[in-house]
Amino acid sequence: MSNLIWAGAYYTPTGYGDEARGFIGALNQGHFNLRTIPLSLYGEAFLAPEQYARFAALERAPIDPRQAAVVHHYPPYQLGGYVWGRVNISRTMFETDRIPGAWIGQLHRVDEVWVPSFFNLETFACSGIPRHKLRVVHGGVDANLFHPAAPPLDLGTKKDFTFLSFFNWTDHKGWDILLTAYCTEFKPEEDVMLLIKTSKLQNTPGTVDEQYHAFISRFARQQNNRPEIRLMNGVVTGNLLPGLYTACDAFVLPSRGEGWGRPYIEAMACGLPVIGTKWGGNLEYMNGENSYLIEIEGLEDVPDNAENAIYKGHKQVIPSVDHLRQLMRYVYEHRQEARARGVRARADVSQHWTWDHAAGVIANQLDKFNIQTAPAIVAGSQPNLPEQYNPAPSSAGRESTVLRGTRRVPLIGSLR
Repeated sequence: MSNLIWAGAYYTPTGYGDEARGFIGALNQGHFNLRTIPLSLYGEAFLAPEQYARFAALERAPIDPRQAAVVHHYPPYQLGGYVWGRVNISRTMFETDRIPGAWIGQLHRVDEVWVPSFFNLETFACSGIPRHKLRVVHGGVDANLFHPAAPPLDLGTKKDFTFLSFFNWTDHKGWDILLTAYCTEFKPEEDVMLLIKTSKLQNTPGTVDEQYHAFISRFARQQNNRPEIRLMNGVVTGNLLPGLYTACDAFVLPSRGEGWGRPYIEAMACGLPVIGTKWGGNLEYMNGENSYLIEIEGLEDVPDNAENAIYKGHKQVIPSVDHLRQLMRYVYEHRQEARARGVRARADVSQHWTWDHAAGVIANQLDKFNIQTAPAIVAGSQPNLPEQYNPAPSSAGRESTVLRGTRRVPLIGSLR
């Protein structure tokens, strides 16, 4: 069996954390000599006790990094600060038309870069990452946990039809586009609700309530003069999250770009009809037959402000507000057809996009390194960190013609 060390933020309720837990759970089935290394802890205990115990046992596994492949599952600017292996792989993603400049030199240091989508294969390559380092290793979903039969959460007083949206409250998630489309398409007297499950990143200005109320007052200052909207802040623990999806009738997220789009695939696994942007990494698993895709109006420069500092000089997509209005109205009025599309989505995800499928791709990728022995860790030994890489000038910022359109990135030969 191959020796594998997975370093990631699996104790945190973040996108990186959720994905790390998914990968580790699928890989810990006896196919690898597996050790995990936590990057950070989370202040609140939101995992089940058995999950903490399982991770603690994996952290004690006697695997020497010098005889292992190490997957660094965190933003690349942190690379090398934790452990360095015989083979080093960065698992990461990004949501705009390129990657941050600070990532480029760091990614030149590793043997491979695993991205979740062909969209990211193109954006990373056009930012100066050599194509021979890039591999598409898609994400996944636990289709047994995220299931149409998951007991729905009690949302209190409900409307006849509920749209769910689930995202961190940042500009690139398109919350302003969502509110504009919903408030202009639906009337206060219609039996419909938009439920927004959200949280605010600590490094962004303002609060959700401040930004929400300032924006929504453009449509109607009094709540009874607009269609119902409900905000749900905070963390929903893992086993309860599927019930949030099954308590609702459709999922919608007009994001300005995703490297993968985890809430989309979770909603699809739960059998919901999903409305999402026709651009980005989510087109790996979303198409016109299993979801409703929002047309785009082109690309725009990401606004230069404190919240978007990491996107400085990048472009993002412009989802069409008018088309989003049409799709939300269509799903609301054609419920039987929308439910059938949700059934198709569930089938596609279950057959092709689970964590077990992703683990199979990883096994194939690691076979070529042939790291088979597992000596015990030498007490007090230091990780074998490389010297700082000083890359040649890159092609960062060079646009790919693929990124200007709305079609899925074509397959790229051996990088599949």
